Amino acid sequence: MPRTLIAGAAALLFNAALAAAPAPQQAPFSFDQAPGHLPKNVIPVDYDVAIVPDVAARTLRGKQTVKLQFREATATIQFNAIDLKFQQVRLDGRPVKRVAIDAERQIVSVTLAKPAAAGVHTLTLDYTGKIESGPRGLFAQPFVKPDGGKDILLSTQFEATDARRMFPCWDEPAFRSTFKLTTTTPAKWVSISNMPVAKRSVRGDIATTTFERSPKMPSYLVELTSGDMAKISTKAGNTDINVWAVRGQENNGAIALQDARQILLDFNDYFDHPFPLPKLDAIAVPGGFQGAMENWGAITYNDQTLLLTPASTIDNRQLVFGIQAHEMAHQWFGDLVTMGWWDDIWLNESFASWGAAKETDKRNPSWHVREQEDGGKEAAMRVDAVISSKAVHNPVLDELAPQNGADPLIIYNKGQAVLRMLEAYIGPDTFRDGIRAYMKARAYSNATSTDLWNALSAASGRDIGALAHLWVDQPGFPLVAVAASCDPSGARSIKLSQRRFLLQGDDASQPHWNIPLRLRVGADGAPQSLLLTEDGQQVAAGRCDQALSINAGADGFFRASYDAATLRTNAQQFRGLPAGDRIALLDDQWALVERGEQPLAAYLTLAGALGDELNERAWNQIIDALSTVERAERGTAGHPAYLAYASKLLKPIASRLGWQPGADETAGVQRLRRSVIARLGAWGDRDIVAEARTRFARYVADRSSIAPDDQSMILTIVAQNADAAAFEQLHGIAKASANETEVRRFYPLLMRVRDPQLAARAATIALSPEIPAQADVMRIGLVFALGDEHPQLSWKTFTEHLDQLTAPNPGNRPNVLAKSAPNVYWNSIPLQQMSDWLKPHLEAGMTQTLENSMDSARFKLDEKRRLVQGFDGIL
Repeated sequence: MPRTLIAGAAALLFNAALAAAPAPQQAPFSFDQAPGHLPKNVIPVDYDVAIVPDVAARTLRGKQTVKLQFREATATIQFNAIDLKFQQVRLDGRPVKRVAIDAERQIVSVTLAKPAAAGVHTLTLDYTGKIESGPRGLFAQPFVKPDGGKDILLSTQFEATDARRMFPCWDEPAFRSTFKLTTTTPAKWVSISNMPVAKRSVRGDIATTTFERSPKMPSYLVELTSGDMAKISTKAGNTDINVWAVRGQENNGAIALQDARQILLDFNDYFDHPFPLPKLDAIAVPGGFQGAMENWGAITYNDQTLLLTPASTIDNRQLVFGIQAHEMAHQWFGDLVTMGWWDDIWLNESFASWGAAKETDKRNPSWHVREQEDGGKEAAMRVDAVISSKAVHNPVLDELAPQNGADPLIIYNKGQAVLRMLEAYIGPDTFRDGIRAYMKARAYSNATSTDLWNALSAASGRDIGALAHLWVDQPGFPLVAVAASCDPSGARSIKLSQRRFLLQGDDASQPHWNIPLRLRVGADGAPQSLLLTEDGQQVAAGRCDQALSINAGADGFFRASYDAATLRTNAQQFRGLPAGDRIALLDDQWALVERGEQPLAAYLTLAGALGDELNERAWNQIIDALSTVERAERGTAGHPAYLAYASKLLKPIASRLGWQPGADETAGVQRLRRSVIARLGAWGDRDIVAEARTRFARYVADRSSIAPDDQSMILTIVAQNADAAAFEQLHGIAKASANETEVRRFYPLLMRVRDPQLAARAATIALSPEIPAQADVMRIGLVFALGDEHPQLSWKTFTEHLDQLTAPNPGNRPNVLAKSAPNVYWNSIPLQQMSDWLKPHLEAGMTQTLENSMDSARFKLDEKRRLVQGFDGIL
């Protein structure tokens, strides 16, 4: 091995060993000790910001007054700004000596003529800046109105470091201040911000709107939206709730409005701290960012995550509720109490995800969201099962670095799963008491993880910090091995051990976790909590002829490996187990197959034991695993035999469900029907394809003949098997979309076509002006979708049109190149060729992320080989 490779390998092993050890526990929040790059000797107390946007020129003018607390005498003031130019900078009315701008660090240094004494002073300044074309800072969003006309609105996206693009500020989360905002815009527009309107004056065709002063909050939560919008309103307790949308679309927010009222009332009760602002706005932005942003009192949403039309599906409905609950949980976790620095962003996001799932389950129990959480947990476990994974609490040295090296699946999904595990361990009532104490202690301030652990420890009487520290401050998770022994009477005892679970290799540093287990003996047994603290720990576990789960309800963030006899008993009694236990067993067995510790045949036997049981999450797990094997088998001699085998597994459930929903079916059963039919259709089942074509023919003549929930399923099957005539019919349906919900439903169907010439047409359509401006962000997803059937065409389209595809959301471009592209194209072109193309296009700081993604791609190629061998061995 060349010397440089030896040195590089040694460095990687050393760094991996360091990374595996948990970081020291944090101290409680202290403003003076909070990380950041701005000095803390001059602190903003309140801001008055007045801006005048010029939409046509894409520029803005601003005037700002900031009351400052000088904690000591100093001649220097430092704050954040980017792409702003300053005029008339004065302190207490006197001109300053010098203004220096460090564009790279985005820090402005103001030097005074002489030091200002400790106490309160006032900084005033004028400035000019620019209106952005993508979702960062103050940005302009073009859109097509309901009547077909074109329009534009302004909105903001400030997290994490983009408030400084609209106004100069102390743009770090520890600097909480009050804000009073004024904006001057066309009189036909309305303006919305965090607080209610205090005053609006109209002069001809121009209106100036001033908002009430906000409570103390960090700059990244400030919000401003201006445009031709209208609202619908309700009230929850003392809080006015409004849903704003492009005029003519506001009534599509009716369901979201009523949801918001109920969610707010529930959270007021749960946190025992009523929402403190006088109003809460939900603002539907047509296009721009994906998802939503939790600005305090003025949450912005991509309109597809807030508005529901007659064309919306139950999946759309669930998405809207879940995102609303997430963003509204942020009004406490993140807004009322803000993390002290970006390394604790999980305090915002994990808790918002946990709170959203809890609220969704409370108000929509038939959705079985607790089972659906498992899908998100599994996604996190996949990225956490590599040696280079990051901890939930991930140090952020440079908040300007692309993505800061963090993985959203770890911050959102793993953090949420760890919280669920801790809640199950100490009990939901005790957990709630700790959360309430945390809110009361840290309201209108900041926190670290330790502040939360201290509150939960006080509520539970246990050292939660010592337990949680191992899960939050070190990467990875354990595999718990269960070795059972039986005495002559059949009584069972189990011996437990742990090691880090990795999809490839082992962790030489041998990290350790204290693991909250939930032990269930037999299908009807009540779960018992057990804390695994050391290898070799033994516990009685019922009888050897009873099923056994150490992760009852799938509440834990760990894998379980059972000895052969226990696994055999579990498989024999599989169908009678509680749903969560079955899900955990399927997840773990598949992961062990991927690692190479269990044969594929053992997993398929377990999957076959489910029969025609109607459990959506269990079947989704099986369908995903079967599909992974199917993709591996493509192009091999065994592919037809595998399709026959996999289809046979799904046929019983398909036969039981049929095509028509029953009167009392839950949303989950309806989704399960669509998933099973769609998969059989993708695998070429003749009866399924024929029925889909029959239903499509009726749909062409009568658009009401297929319910919105079933349209994607049926039309996708038709698209996959389309000839030129069917493709043209599908294209016509897409072009005739009545709203953006239909645009996002029908255009992706075109990317599923298998005919190469039609696929080339689909690629052209994905780049065409047919896609409305507010849906530009979906283009890259369309091109990626082509890769399933036409990987080389998709790669060529992606590489030749990268700038167009990433322009709608430039902030996401680093992730697209370093994460998404390798994940999509790992089996499309030689990996070295892909890496060589991607590297020159990366932003600084993303090289290691790309290397990690390429490691994942190499694993997938190896897994593909092993899965083919595994199934060929079954034949």
